[in-house]
Amino acid sequence: MSNSYLQLLTAMYEWHKECPQDLKKDLEAFFNSKDFLDRPNVFFKGIEDSSKKWVALIAFSGLEDTHRMVSEKLQFAFTPLHAARNTTFSQISPAPRLPLPAAYNKFIKDITKANKVAKAQERLIQWKAILDRAADMVLLAPGVLTTASAEVTITASDMIDLTGIDEDDNNNEADSASATTMITGSSVTTPSPQDGGMWFISVDIESHEYNHDRILEIGWSIWDSGVHKFMDKHYAISDYRHLKNGKFVADRRDRFMFGTTVWENLQGSIAAFQQDLERAARRNEHGRFVLIAHDMTSDMRYLSGMGVTFPEGMIQFDTVEMNAARVGDSNIKTGLGKLLDELDIENYCLHNAGNDAHYTLELFLWLARNNGAQREGPA
Repeated sequence: MSNSYLQLLTAMYEWHKECPQDLKKDLEAFFNSKDFLDRPNVFFKGIEDSSKKWVALIAFSGLEDTHRMVSEKLQFAFTPLHAARNTTFSQISPAPRLPLPAAYNKFIKDITKANKVAKAQERLIQWKAILDRAADMVLLAPGVLTTASAEVTITASDMIDLTGIDEDDNNNEADSASATTMITGSSVTTPSPQDGGMWFISVDIESHEYNHDRILEIGWSIWDSGVHKFMDKHYAISDYRHLKNGKFVADRRDRFMFGTTVWENLQGSIAAFQQDLERAARRNEHGRFVLIAHDMTSDMRYLSGMGVTFPEGMIQFDTVEMNAARVGDSNIKTGLGKLLDELDIENYCLHNAGNDAHYTLELFLWLARNNGAQREGPA
């Protein structure tokens, strides 16, 4: 019984496609007529099982009747349509009475709204699972359980030079920014870097406000679960030193709070970021590391366009999605600054790529740890 229907819009499209050009206005008038619309047991709604979407349906009996009516009305021999043979529908129910085109339009709009609600719910379920996974990865990452306390307070203290942090690399390499990149951490017991902690890397890109193809800054921040330290890097692109923001986006290129800005051309900046991705993949035997952004789609589009390649072990998290899961509304898309303020995460000089990357990483850790605490419940 579930396959004795055809999608209503499919039927109308087929009739419209076959209709001669000089009869199309007459056909549209027929579709808006009471004779077509106001018929009981003809129109229904149901879920198309393959797509899981609500659709408007026309019953097979109504399909045959409509074919006869439209052929007589327009004096044109339309090809008979058949009920869907390879598509099944479920949760089928009759459409409300459709005496006027306005009632039909509301019927279609209600179906569209139902699909949006269902999609939002499905998206929220997925994002809640992602938030749970982020909490598990942060709380169970290598090195976390061996510290004196799993509760880490993020501070701006204990500034440490980055040189030597990659002691696990065979050649003990140090990139051009190592002497000017700083690590911030908290006062916890810190295992050796050789323990193979997982790297959590957040990234942010600032482009020119009038031409988004001109990349002005790239910043990234690394949290190593093995040593509980932050490593922050900020590259200003020398190719576009002459370009400045300021009209629509604040110009904070010279306000990096967590080290010294490195001026480098775009190719060299991307090479430095690529190098850290490769280092991250070598931190543990599974090659796993995490890449984080606030609105990942935008940053991934930039990075891919600039030729960045991503190691297979990389796992992505979007703090926009994680926060939406936290508040239970997949339509929420809160900007970084506003969200940091809402959660009382201290922040300064946003719209500097290095600062934004650092605060995005702090936000990620807050969301993950808060979710872990919520799951555990009160002590």
